[in-house]
Amino acid sequence: MKKLTDTSLKLVLFCFILLSSFYLISQSSHPFISCQKEDIVIKKDSVVQWRAPIESDIPDNDEGKIIRTGMDIFKNTGKYIGPDVSDISKRFAGTNMSCQSCHFRGGTLKNVFGLVGVYYKYPQFDERSATEITIQERVNNCMKRSLNGKAMPESSNEMTAVVSYLKWLSTYAPKGTKLDGQGIPKIELINRAADTAAGRLVFLKHCASCHADNGSGVLWKSGNVKVPADSVYGYEFPPVMGQNSYNDGAGMYRLLTAASFIYSKMPYNDAILSVDESYDVAAFINSRPRPKYPDISKDYPDLKFKPVDFPFPPFDDNFTAEQHKYGPYPEMMKEGESDKYVKPK
Repeated sequence: MKKLTDTSLKLVLFCFILLSSFYLISQSSHPFISCQKEDIVIKKDSVVQWRAPIESDIPDNDEGKIIRTGMDIFKNTGKYIGPDVSDISKRFAGTNMSCQSCHFRGGTLKNVFGLVGVYYKYPQFDERSATEITIQERVNNCMKRSLNGKAMPESSNEMTAVVSYLKWLSTYAPKGTKLDGQGIPKIELINRAADTAAGRLVFLKHCASCHADNGSGVLWKSGNVKVPADSVYGYEFPPVMGQNSYNDGAGMYRLLTAASFIYSKMPYNDAILSVDESYDVAAFINSRPRPKYPDISKDYPDLKFKPVDFPFPPFDDNFTAEQHKYGPYPEMMKEGESDKYVKPK
């Protein structure tokens, strides 16, 4: 009888251990599997929180040296590839503005053209050229447009360093995901054309103290004197008008882009402008003289991709270039276009 009881207890204990193991395995908690590497599965296009790496995360090796060089080029662009460097072959940028004139804090700040996660979006289809482009080609678009310069050779040390920095910025951004702070926020539409005269008054009241009355910017060098070769200090506040600013092929030349950027962040760290003021001052800024992009006629060869605020013909509608530049846009939007640019009411 005792032997039978012992056998029954052993059987019950065995069944309990077996069932417990099945349960632990189903919960990934079994001691035999808990030490295994956890594979985190993230759905494609899922939205993840913004997380930028910090400088101390850069590895202390040869790769880290390249990343640090890329970071310095990004923050002090004119020092390496500006129009005043002594090595003429390195004069890729046409202005002493830096990459972070648009991409604040080295591209780490969300909602103002932040670049965390951008590296893994390329290669991707580019509506402006209607072709697939690489990350190097996207960098060169900025070089030719926002910095009013020329393309860097894709095999150059400078390009390699910048791309390495962009990849490092995406350290915590899983490939195939979207970040909640990429690009710039959408902005509401206004039911009138932007007013450049009103925008001039907004500029003088809120913008001129940093960017100068004529929008020419303020150099880091004391006295705002001409920057000599091999002593490039760059801008404390970048030019937003004139020959040292971005050209008319840059994204910032488009009203919806400029107004959204201004509304979300300007004046810097004290964004107090209304939506209407943001439209008006953006229109004024882009009404002033600036460099011409030589290949503007090649942009958006497929007209269905041409944004409503791109002011250069041909157009696939009956609105004028003036209307495309200043609006009003509510009746001009193509089907689905408002989802890309416009904040829902």
